[in-house]
Amino acid sequence: MPQPHPRRMRLALATATAAALTGGLLTFAAAPATAADTDRHLADFNGDGYGDAAFAAPYAKLDGKGSAGYLAVVHGGPTGLDPAHHTTVSQDSAGVPDTAETDDTFGSALAVADFNDDGYTDLAVGASGEDDGEGSVTVLWGSASGLANGTTVTDPAPAAHGEWGRTLTAGDFDGDGHADLAVGSDSPHAYVISGGVSGPAQRIDVPEQAYALDAMDAGDTNGDGRADLVLTYRTDRTTDASGSWSKGVAYLGSPSGLDTSGPRPLNGGTSIALGDIDGDGYDEIALGNVFSEEDDHSGSLGGRVVVIRGSEGGPVNGDAPMAELTQSSTGVPGADEAGDGFGGAVSIADVDGDGHGELAIGVVFEDLGTTEDAGATIVMNGAASGVSREGARTFTQNTSGIPGAAEATDYFGSDVLLSDVTGDGHADLAVAAAFEDEGIGAVTALTGVTTTGARTFGPGSVGRPRVYGGFGTGLIG
Repeated sequence: MPQPHPRRMRLALATATAAALTGGLLTFAAAPATAADTDRHLADFNGDGYGDAAFAAPYAKLDGKGSAGYLAVVHGGPTGLDPAHHTTVSQDSAGVPDTAETDDTFGSALAVADFNDDGYTDLAVGASGEDDGEGSVTVLWGSASGLANGTTVTDPAPAAHGEWGRTLTAGDFDGDGHADLAVGSDSPHAYVISGGVSGPAQRIDVPEQAYALDAMDAGDTNGDGRADLVLTYRTDRTTDASGSWSKGVAYLGSPSGLDTSGPRPLNGGTSIALGDIDGDGYDEIALGNVFSEEDDHSGSLGGRVVVIRGSEGGPVNGDAPMAELTQSSTGVPGADEAGDGFGGAVSIADVDGDGHGELAIGVVFEDLGTTEDAGATIVMNGAASGVSREGARTFTQNTSGIPGAAEATDYFGSDVLLSDVTGDGHADLAVAAAFEDEGIGAVTALTGVTTTGARTFGPGSVGRPRVYGGFGTGLIG
């Protein structure tokens, strides 16, 4: 099968970012966050006490089957993510349901949680192209040896949509102590599977007519111990008096599941992260929006990130969010330029141990001089007042200490992750460059946000062929 056209790859690998810039509707999923865990990892697949990172190469060819896809886990340790300690899984792996087929895109969405309460983190994997676009979701089970075996998550309404597993996230939405799995498709609704795999399903519809969901994430915005679900979606401009195509909504958790009676309207976006930036015990919501003003009245020339404050009553939106950031904002490095993709990926966790979550922002299509679409990542500090405008750091593949060099269309920042993988209580930065080497892809891992000892690794580091595939897509941990 011929490789996808580079334009299609640009759309797919930058997911919602590129979709917004070019009019597609591809999406991605991020890990849930909780206010109590702003400085901790969420994924420990082998239970060794160190955080791990998972990501995919959903467009990789396997045994001649184009875009069959696979995923990789790189385990953490005292020196950070170490590709020498890894696991790779495809639908041809022993114990994994189904078989690898052309255009399955296994790994096109990922979510982490301990779904069976055995103390090991499990990984939910979407394959939105499975069975000619019907889609599938598989939960791979954590164990002392890492991910092993898997279980298919049944679609509760296959006739109502396609691309089951297009977006994923997880959280304990009813507060019963068991993780639930939220699954999106090509329709403007999600299903929350109680207990993650086989429990009853709650359908969650956005509050107005819309296209498919753009992004989905979970966290605790009101500090009640129950996860809340945040969705972003696009409306039809012809039926939307505001002229805004991009909108968001939050549903608060309750003892009976997500409370759909009072959806909280939010800004729109193409990426979402939740975490406690101001240290008050309530998760903030960061919404990255790469739409231009022509496509969304709240858009920006080169992308915008809006941060919504958490509170005892839930997310506080309105005329004065915690922060509205572009690359023309005070304290944000760079310049607001057309098509930069600022906000194409976001992540929140505490890097310096001060109790305030830092905010990492992918600028996926940033030009570096004459090097087009090389990409960059910005880390902004958290503070009691919110997102600090002091001390922001920018990382590119030209930054001293980062292996390699910036090249055109690397897309460094296509996914970003702040998570503690060294076990020191401080989050570490990992950045995907999913189009590195013309679509092969790579991941760069730092210790904290210092470049000393930084590692960059690609498919060859985990025993896979260096082929076109988007290695690093959906970086989560």
